[in-house]
Amino acid sequence: MADETDALLREIRDAQRSLLEEYRRVANESLAMQREAFEAQRRAIEQQRKSVDAQLQYGQLYRIVLLVLVPVIGFVIWMIVRLASRVL
Repeated sequence: MADETDALLREIRDAQRSLLEEYRRVANESLAMQREAFEAQRRAIEQQRKSVDAQLQYGQLYRIVLLVLVPVIGFVIWMIVRLASRVL
């Protein structure tokens, strides 16, 4: 009877060790996946930050171009009107 009890206890111990080993393996895989996901999110945020910065730069360039072109176009129209009035 004692031998059967010892064998059963060893079997339970071995099963618990196996279960603990499997739990550790799954926990480590889960942690690795979480780290990969975190790194992917970090890269995505950095890319978004770069995109926003680029959009801001393009917006500033657009405003500068408009500030320069509007007076030039106005001057050209004024010159055309002036020349047209002299011709007529």
